[in-house]
Amino acid sequence: MILWGTSFVWGKIALEYYNAITVIFFRLVISVIFLVPVLLIARKFVLPRRKHLHLFLLLALFEPFLYFLGETNGLAYVEPSMASVIISVIPLFTPIVAFYFLREKISVLNLIGIVISITGIVVLVFGKDMSLEVSVNGLLLLFLAIVAANGYSVMIKKIPDEYSVLTVIFWQNVIGMLYFLPIALIYSTGEILTIGFVSRGFWAIVELGILASTVAFLFYMYGLKFMPITKVNVFTNVIPIFTIIISYLFLDEQIGIKKIIGIIIVISGVVLSQLGKTRKKET
Repeated sequence: MILWGTSFVWGKIALEYYNAITVIFFRLVISVIFLVPVLLIARKFVLPRRKHLHLFLLLALFEPFLYFLGETNGLAYVEPSMASVIISVIPLFTPIVAFYFLREKISVLNLIGIVISITGIVVLVFGKDMSLEVSVNGLLLLFLAIVAANGYSVMIKKIPDEYSVLTVIFWQNVIGMLYFLPIALIYSTGEILTIGFVSRGFWAIVELGILASTVAFLFYMYGLKFMPITKVNVFTNVIPIFTIIISYLFLDEQIGIKKIIGIIIVISGVVLSQLGKTRKKET
């Protein structure tokens, strides 16, 4: 959660030097390069079967392709702490998507949590005169990321258990990289030739590729072996807290009372819905 929380700050730093497509594409390239020797050493390198290929194509379409388009471009318009809070409501809407596509039931506490969290977001994005204090483009892009993440959560359940976590992460990043390749050739080639190598921006992308897109996923999936997903989801709700701390320390982002209140309301709504599901599961 610390790595994912910090990734919003790394993304913001990288965007100071390169456009979103460049950041996303090379983030995936670095992740793939890092995973190849790991897969070979672990003897987990396998090709997706032809009958499962469409599942991997759809998985990668949602994440990393659509998710990163929304999240990374959204960071260009919204402060890291605000972006992380908005993204943190992803677990709230997962049950709605699961109900429609997987016929899973929606709990009353989840609906209450959605209402509370949306109230918190309203506090964050609207001023006293009900005027938007956050870019509309930023909100729409982050909403795209939320939709993509929920599509990903449905598709990941359809991937057969015969594929290891390492294999799934590797192929979703490889396919996502190929999705971005034609766009990167159009929007990134000229920029790279003009700007060239910028140490601070480059290392931010390396941190995104290795730590956020690879190591954080591995830690998360490894944790799932020892804890039920309902409890693991509660941990994801602290991501904005780490983002706020890192943004304050390294980007001098100002955290006012209004923002703190809005963040508390959003996180409270998410935690309420997750704790409700956890207690129901334990009962």
